[in-house]
Amino acid sequence: MARLYPALAILMVASCAGPSARSLDELVVQDQSYLDPDTMTPYSGPVFRTFPGQDEGVQLRATLRDGTWEGDLTVYHPTGRVRFQGEMSDGAQCGGWIEDDRPTAPESLYEEIKQDLESLVMYPACPD
Repeated sequence: MARLYPALAILMVASCAGPSARSLDELVVQDQSYLDPDTMTPYSGPVFRTFPGQDEGVQLRATLRDGTWEGDLTVYHPTGRVRFQGEMSDGAQCGGWIEDDRPTAPESLYEEIKQDLESLVMYPACPD
């Protein structure tokens, strides 16, 4: 019986984990909505995209709800530095966003903080 408890604990933790992220390349795009190719219904869950021609190197991490962008969205430079980061609501940007076209960070912390502040863009407030 003592051996059963660790196995049950692992099973419980695994069942509480959220859905694994799905590649955007697996989904079907129809009328600006992402669909599950098996059911052709709007997809909900975490998604990612890698850089073209690469199996690693994440280009985008986000969440879709009913086939539309919802929640946090991050786009990366090939260097791994954040290019865009912010929140989406019903497919539209909202709140504060980082929009930085510079693929590498400056050498000084002061310049990096300055660039981060300069790249901050404000969109209409996100709904609660």
